[in-house]
Amino acid sequence: KDNKKKEWNQKSIRNSKLISKAGIVLFLFVILLFPASSYTGAKKGLLLWFNTVLPSLLPFIIVSNLIIGLGLTKPLGKFFYPLFHTLFGISRGGCYPVLIGFLSGIPVGAKTVADLVEDGSISVKEGQYLLGFCNNASPVFIMSYIAISQLNLPQARFHLLLIIYLSGIFSAFLLFRFLPNVGLSKKNVVSVMGFEERGINCSQPKSYFSLLDSSIMNGFEVITKVGGYIILFSIPAQIISSLGTNGSYLKLLSIGLLEITTGINQISLSGLKISTKIALITMITAFGGLSGIAQTKSVINNTRLSVGIYMKSKLLHMLLALFLSYLYARFILPA
Repeated sequence: KDNKKKEWNQKSIRNSKLISKAGIVLFLFVILLFPASSYTGAKKGLLLWFNTVLPSLLPFIIVSNLIIGLGLTKPLGKFFYPLFHTLFGISRGGCYPVLIGFLSGIPVGAKTVADLVEDGSISVKEGQYLLGFCNNASPVFIMSYIAISQLNLPQARFHLLLIIYLSGIFSAFLLFRFLPNVGLSKKNVVSVMGFEERGINCSQPKSYFSLLDSSIMNGFEVITKVGGYIILFSIPAQIISSLGTNGSYLKLLSIGLLEITTGINQISLSGLKISTKIALITMITAFGGLSGIAQTKSVINNTRLSVGIYMKSKLLHMLLALFLSYLYARFILPA
């Protein structure tokens, strides 16, 4: 049985590598086939990263690195523990990812969880649980970009925020309540080496300036990866946008599931009913898009956190958000 299992695992790995190679070749072929749309998509992705993502996320990443490097997560955890433990059932070490994740969004929430898992402050299992609801779109993105800029519904901004965040918490709770051992190893092994390799010294730094330097460099490394993924996923989103009939459900969903910012814009400009727009936009925002999943994968790559389990949590999150947002738009949203 063990030999068969090893053979099956090796075969699965080979198939995955083959699919990955075929996907890269196909992506190159598509870029060559649609050069104008590829250029436009890459340009939009770059401008989105430079004008929005870089100034909004980079300060959070640098400050988060400083807080972890200075050991400030413990007093913060102690302060928020009574409330967060009651609400989410987490340890003191898990309080900081909730706080920074709710404030900053993807992928800072995931990076903070990964850093604390590698630091040994939280277990792999708790980190996996936290990933399910600490790594969402930021409140500013939901309230400003979605509710006000795109949907022109400022009165719905807090409602949409609550729907997305509460459905994320509930989905993570359901996943780990009814599937407590889902894909997790029983043995929790953390590696301080992996944490230090990313530029943040776990021990007391020689000076605050050296910690600041390493925090800045790590922040730029992470934000550059995020920009690369946004640009790459903006290309197929733009190609799909230029094809087929405008306003079709399949087209709008395909764009949104690839990259949520472009998808939200396309859905808001469509001729769909406002209730349908809210439901679709909330659904893809909860999922985070394949671009968001790729960004999350890049920051947890050196840990034992599983992107597969994270995706299961986001799929459940997406379904719950779709259900709640449709009920809200159908029965509660003011005319």
